Amino acid sequence: MMTLDPSRIPTRHHSNDQIKDDQSFPKQDTYYFTTGGGDSPGSSTQNPPISAHEEANQIRENMKNKEYEASSFTAIEAKGWDIFRLLPPPPDKLGHGFWHDASLQVLKLGTFVVLFALTLITATVSKTTFLLMTSAIGWAGKNMTICNDRLPEAPINTVVLSNKLVVKWVWAVYFAVIAPEVICFIRSFHRTLFRNVKRPTIFQFVAVFVVETLHALGVGTLVFLVLPDLDGVTAAMLTNAVCFVPAIMTLLSRSASKLTAILVLVDIGAIAAQSSGFWAYSMLLPSVQKHAVTIPVCLTLISLAWWQNFVSTKSIFPPIRALARFASHLSEKRSKTYAFVSIWKMIIYLLCVFFFIGSRMPHKTLFHSDPFESKLITITGHSINETQIQSFLHRMEKIQSGMPRDDYDDESERSSKGSKKKSTKAPKDVPDAGPVEIESDDYEKTRRMKRAAAKPEEEEDLPPLFQVYDSHVELNMFTTPYDAFWMWCLQMFTVVMCYQSSKFACKVMMQRLGFALPMVLSVPCTVLLLTQACEFRRMSACHMVKTLGSRELFWSCPRIHGITGLFSSTQAWIWLAWLISQVWVTIHLWNPKHERLAKSEKLFILPYYAAAFVDQSLAFNRRRDDKAKIKAEDLDFDNEDSSLTYETIPGNGGAPKAPPSVCSHGSSRLADGLIRDAASTADAITKIYACATMWHETAHEMTCMLKSIFRMDEDQCARRNAQKYFKVIDSDYYEFEAHIFIDDAYETNEYGEPVINKFVKQFVEVVDQAASCVHQTQMRLKPPKKIKTPYGGKLSYILPGKNKMVVHLKDKNKIRHRKRWSQVMYLYYLLGYRLMCKVEEQNRKEVISENTFILTLDGDVDFQPACVHLLVDLMKKNRRLGAACGRIHPRGSGLMVWYQKFEYAVGHWLQKATEHMIGCVLCSPGCFSLFRSYALMDDNVTRRYASKSDQPLDYIQYDQGEDRWLCTLLLQRGYRVEYCAASDALTFAPEGFNEFFNQRRRWIPSTIANIMDLLKDYKNVVRVNESISIWYIIYQVVMLISSILGPGTIFLMIVGAISISFTISTNVSLLIVTVPVILFIIVCLVCTQEKQLLVAQVIGALFAMLMTAVIVGTSLQIQKDGIFSPHSMFLFAVITSFLTAAILHPLEFTCIIPGVLYFLAIPCMYMLLPIYSICNLNTVTWGTREDPRPEEKNDLAKRGKNAGNHHLDIVDNGESTSDGAFSLGCGSACRLLCCLKPDPMETSPQVWRINEKLNEITRKMDKMERRTQPGLARRASILSNGGIGSHGDKCSEMDEDDQGELDDDLEMSHQSQAAMKNKKWRQQQSESWLNDKALRRAEREYLDPDEEQFWLDVIDKYLHPLNMETKEQDRVRAGLGELRNKVTSGFLMLNIVFIIVVLVLQLQKDCLHIEWPFGPRKNHTFIPCHGDTSKEITVMSRLQLEPIGLVFLVFFMSILVIQFFAMLFHRFGTLAHIIASTELFCFRKPVDRLSEDDLVVQNAVEIARELQAIKGVDEPQDGGSAGHQISRRNVVQNLESSRRSMMKRKTETLDAAFKKRFFALNSDNQASQSDSVGFASREKRLTLRKGTIRALEQRRESVFGTLDRRGDNPYNSDNENPAQGVNNSARGPSQRRLERLDRIFTEGQTGGGSSNSTVVPMRQNNAPKPIWTPPTDQDSRRF
Repeated sequence: MMTLDPSRIPTRHHSNDQIKDDQSFPKQDTYYFTTGGGDSPGSSTQNPPISAHEEANQIRENMKNKEYEASSFTAIEAKGWDIFRLLPPPPDKLGHGFWHDASLQVLKLGTFVVLFALTLITATVSKTTFLLMTSAIGWAGKNMTICNDRLPEAPINTVVLSNKLVVKWVWAVYFAVIAPEVICFIRSFHRTLFRNVKRPTIFQFVAVFVVETLHALGVGTLVFLVLPDLDGVTAAMLTNAVCFVPAIMTLLSRSASKLTAILVLVDIGAIAAQSSGFWAYSMLLPSVQKHAVTIPVCLTLISLAWWQNFVSTKSIFPPIRALARFASHLSEKRSKTYAFVSIWKMIIYLLCVFFFIGSRMPHKTLFHSDPFESKLITITGHSINETQIQSFLHRMEKIQSGMPRDDYDDESERSSKGSKKKSTKAPKDVPDAGPVEIESDDYEKTRRMKRAAAKPEEEEDLPPLFQVYDSHVELNMFTTPYDAFWMWCLQMFTVVMCYQSSKFACKVMMQRLGFALPMVLSVPCTVLLLTQACEFRRMSACHMVKTLGSRELFWSCPRIHGITGLFSSTQAWIWLAWLISQVWVTIHLWNPKHERLAKSEKLFILPYYAAAFVDQSLAFNRRRDDKAKIKAEDLDFDNEDSSLTYETIPGNGGAPKAPPSVCSHGSSRLADGLIRDAASTADAITKIYACATMWHETAHEMTCMLKSIFRMDEDQCARRNAQKYFKVIDSDYYEFEAHIFIDDAYETNEYGEPVINKFVKQFVEVVDQAASCVHQTQMRLKPPKKIKTPYGGKLSYILPGKNKMVVHLKDKNKIRHRKRWSQVMYLYYLLGYRLMCKVEEQNRKEVISENTFILTLDGDVDFQPACVHLLVDLMKKNRRLGAACGRIHPRGSGLMVWYQKFEYAVGHWLQKATEHMIGCVLCSPGCFSLFRSYALMDDNVTRRYASKSDQPLDYIQYDQGEDRWLCTLLLQRGYRVEYCAASDALTFAPEGFNEFFNQRRRWIPSTIANIMDLLKDYKNVVRVNESISIWYIIYQVVMLISSILGPGTIFLMIVGAISISFTISTNVSLLIVTVPVILFIIVCLVCTQEKQLLVAQVIGALFAMLMTAVIVGTSLQIQKDGIFSPHSMFLFAVITSFLTAAILHPLEFTCIIPGVLYFLAIPCMYMLLPIYSICNLNTVTWGTREDPRPEEKNDLAKRGKNAGNHHLDIVDNGESTSDGAFSLGCGSACRLLCCLKPDPMETSPQVWRINEKLNEITRKMDKMERRTQPGLARRASILSNGGIGSHGDKCSEMDEDDQGELDDDLEMSHQSQAAMKNKKWRQQQSESWLNDKALRRAEREYLDPDEEQFWLDVIDKYLHPLNMETKEQDRVRAGLGELRNKVTSGFLMLNIVFIIVVLVLQLQKDCLHIEWPFGPRKNHTFIPCHGDTSKEITVMSRLQLEPIGLVFLVFFMSILVIQFFAMLFHRFGTLAHIIASTELFCFRKPVDRLSEDDLVVQNAVEIARELQAIKGVDEPQDGGSAGHQISRRNVVQNLESSRRSMMKRKTETLDAAFKKRFFALNSDNQASQSDSVGFASREKRLTLRKGTIRALEQRRESVFGTLDRRGDNPYNSDNENPAQGVNNSARGPSQRRLERLDRIFTEGQTGGGSSNSTVVPMRQNNAPKPIWTPPTDQDSRRF
């Protein structure tokens, strides 16, 4: 055995002997190098004998392969003196605080109450009013007792309801029945016209047509034939018996399972209960025997409509499965079908009215011209004595004499005597004279009006006001007109509200309480309400008279008395059986599985609802299978690469390769990515690729973006662990991967080689800082893998949550730089290469692309995972949604940032919300947006997005606003773009004036160019995009015109304000404003940008001062013209809309404060800024985040202006090429150069390369010459060998130049680094950046050949650097200049013409004006325009407005009104999104009342997040001292604990921390649980509750088997021999395998090595024997 010094031998952590140069080991361990047949202490592994020389050569070769200099090798040990610590950075403020969370809880609780009450009340009122109207039809020809308020002298008042009084209720019922069909027709017809809907086949159409016809016949027969003959209570009960067909389909759709027998028995009971309406109801109730056959037929036909929802593809009967598949196709094509079927059903209902009601009354009466007008009704007073008759007569005399009502009411109480008037004349009908609403005391007046309107021969038909008989009195009066119409309006309103509230409850995840429970309680509430109302009606005929608004309207009441009598009757028990069976058939309502904010098509299977059975139709119409299930076993967590679980020693860059996870049999993912190599339901899992583009960000900005990525990693890991270990399905689960693209990542060193620049080094430094900030402990990520790529290089990180973060380093000399080309890179890489090339099946590609999303980020964005979930919710809601953006909040400091806070707020509150509501959002900003991969892969999207700018306009539209252009492409392909106000993201805004102006200089022209492109293609857009209509196009035209004429409008505003404020003439104020504006235009056209920006700042400051005068002028103008003047109304409207929007956004209310600054900056931002943007249209540089590079050390990084090729740099950089500091000359004759600078080319490697190229050309020419002249070659060989002839023939056959190159290569290692690089350096092969100090800990890897070929191909076709010839660059520059001139001239001309027209009209306002209709009249002095005199005259008139000014005022006012109401509707949608995403904690069961399984399921993600927290897992006793006072800080104790922990292996992955805590949980030892599992003692943990621990133990034992208490935790690093004393036979196979693999993993970390040698630590105690060798790559793939 040969023992080598451990300081000379590096530890091997991988099977391929990868060496790290910064590894450190604990001091107490002694490492032995085992060779030959010797044994090392604690090891029994036999290795092949090798010599020390061979081993040294092997080590040297390994280090050579890793490109590290083999000078000396010393293991870096942890220094005992380096123990002072940095406290972790303060945690980010997550959320908005306690009061915000409490307000959300209150909001959701209130929403629960409101939805429950609203749904239940509307369902009850709609059913009650409908039955009231149908019951009124049955009163035709019957005598009804009414309230005696019109004949108080008689105790009993009755009326006989003639057919003319009933016909209005017939049409009210008909309109109520067809109202939902009308709504369905309008919706279906609109979708058919403006959306791409599928056309049904003939068979599908016929099937729907037949079913809906039968349904309509059933409804029409029941409503117009049966219900009028039933009392209200019986009719309400009967509505629970309309689920006979759904009950049968439920039985036939059962799948085979353990509970099938029980479920079938319950289904049979439900069918029996529903069928009781066919026989028992008619037998036990005499009132329905008349319709004993009609009722069962109607109920069956009605229930036939909902068959689609109750057939399942999982049925054991093949016909039912086929029927279910057929039903699924019907749902996809229902729009065109129901556009016709709805009209047909309305005709059927009309035919039912004609046949069934026509048998009750003449058709002439039924089809009266105006059935809702007032009709004559005769009230008969019974049981009246002589005194009461006299009182009645006296009261009538007072009415006829015109006495006030109060007076004759007093007189009616007195008793008077009078003569009796006997008459046998019966009252007759009054001819129609239009609807006149009168009371009984106005009868004489109305009768005179009727008589005047009637024909002469009909005058005698008008009856007198009253008639008196011996035993009764008759009073003639007219009914209330349109009372039936208003009753129908109430019924229709409640039906629509019930539908909307039910749909809203389902969308916001409140279905159980807001929908299911009200649907169950609606009929019982209706029955109880009608029963109680009938009871009160028996006691008093005046009951509910004022409520109903009609005296002759009430239900037909049953013979039972009160609620007690109801439940003692037979029909009540039959009804309860119907109700229970309906609850069973609609049991799916209590277990919804849909996503948040699901569309109506996903919630309801039919596009209509029935007014007669609104509750039943909604319950049966609610989809049963509304979401596909993803099984836990399909997620394949156990098949993940276990090498991603690592533990590191502080300072140790390497990590041993962990063994595979439990129960893993093969990798289910591709080697690099989120896509699995085998098809499964897991393809539907949401996959999010976070793609960030970086460009010269600061360290703080990089940290913010990285913290967001680490939060996503932590959130995804918690959801993954919850499903992996708890087997709980999380509906919000997703898979995550991050890609960061750093533009211009390289610079050139002194040898001409590309090396990483300071931004890359800065990024590498801040990665650990960002991780430490998120996890609240000092973190050090595993060193990345550095890979050389055709576009530069990439660094591959493994985040603590085992998700990948790939940093792509772009070399602008190898690939195009800037943001758009970075986006093209990851679109082609992730979608073109990974998805389309690596996945074979087309169906899989469809599913994966639908559920894969690209999260575009900027390098300075900051967001929370919950915000991403909100965007994903929108994507799941609408498959046609191509992109979704959130609310962007600017961050920073300074006045410019304050201005942008208000600007961003108003832009999102009003403009973006309006675009979202009336059409589509035009721009989804790339700083924080989510794109659907399926949409990006569509034709004419990504491919066109990768187009190179050719025309001058392309540089404006493509490169200056790439985000807006990508959204334009999506809109033109028919996809929708939405805005989610609840999804917040922060980004750093420009803090300086110049940077802000340069940013908007890019945005304004690109915005106009993209809008014009969309408008030019409006016909195609309206045709293919279902979210964009012609009205939205008109709105965008209006917005475009307002943007173009905005500077002219602001110009006129300032002119008028100065004129009024300083009481000067309009001409003088015009001159004051015109001079600086013209000066600025000239400066923008002829001067450099620096001077333009300087002038803009000066003029902007002057205009800001003048805006204070505008405030005064506006106040004076309001005082002069009044508050009702158009200008005042517009100003108040603007202020009101802003304040209302701020109030509706309470979390952003403070953004309204910088509104004063925004007002002062209006001239600068809306007049100077557009001028600056248009005048610099030819400048296509980025303008922001430009890095002021220091002067390069050589000329390799500089591009001379006279070179043959140039990178696209259209704007000159101002560099001088003069070699002298001073030069004097006289033309081309002579020139004197002074203070010459040294020529850097003399010492530049470029001279070396040119010389080498020339020498190479010379050698090749000589070689060709020697081949053509063999004699010359032989002679030269003899001379070169000193005349030795024996070698002449051999040398003549050898290429001596190639031999010379070979010699140069062999001697390369002996030369200095500078000489080596200067002699043979090639840019495409340089790898010097791999050896940079910042990447020294990174492990070298090589790119996959397929991926390398992909990058070569895509760079060659789309992404090669843009090299332009000088002529081409001049052509582009000239084209941009010409475009600038055309656009600038047109822009200025339009605004100048607009200003001139308005000013001229203002001056000629006396001749041509529009008088404002509001406001006071004032004296107005003017000179008549048309007349011989020129004298002034004075007239009284209101405010006079010039026509153009009024048009534009109305123009802007209409835009403001549209945006305001759109904002209100959008806020309602945002409120729904917030409510749906808020979890109501008060509805959770107490922990002690929850079952242990429910406890884990309900809190799975939160528990997983607590268990995986890295903070405290290694040092549970150290609580930190950041917040302690000096007297309470244990400084020395904490440092000593830190020193000891430095020698231990440290957990740095969330998965490893989770395992340590999860397998250490022990409910029997809860007292010390906090310390044993590594929780921070100062935090209250949900996991430490006893019930939670017990539930987790049960989950752990069910998944992994029973843990042996004596074996302790297999993941506890302090347990040296976990296998001792374990009775393997007492444990399950899963647990034994778990412990075996964990033991192997623990021993492999300390004793792993290659097959030839092993590095084993010597410990004081007996170490376990290594029984596992780290697997090779092939073994890893097998696992």
